Amino acid sequence: MQRLWGRKVNDLAFREFLQILEFVACKKGKTVGCVDQWYSSSKTCNYCKHVLESVRCWRCPNCQTVNDRDGNAANNIKEAGSLSLGVGDVRPSQTAVAA
Repeated sequence: MQRLWGRKVNDLAFREFLQILEFVACKKGKTVGCVDQWYSSSKTCNYCKHVLESVRCWRCPNCQTVNDRDGNAANNIKEAGSLSLGVGDVRPSQTAVAA
């Protein structure tokens, strides 16, 4: 993003950043969606939706799935965002490969 505007995103006011993001998305025919900041994405199991206290890595007592806090939160935020926009599931993320 620094390439696009010539300064760091941190230097911009957050609201200004969102306005630019919405403008660019509208220009490209895309939609910007927001997820509630209090949504407990890192505490909720991505598979069975059981809510547990936030720890770095935990095993869900319901489904026995091992969850990493950051990866689990990313999956929950992706799902909540796609549901709020009514688009169903979104494409899976691509794994970066260093060459």
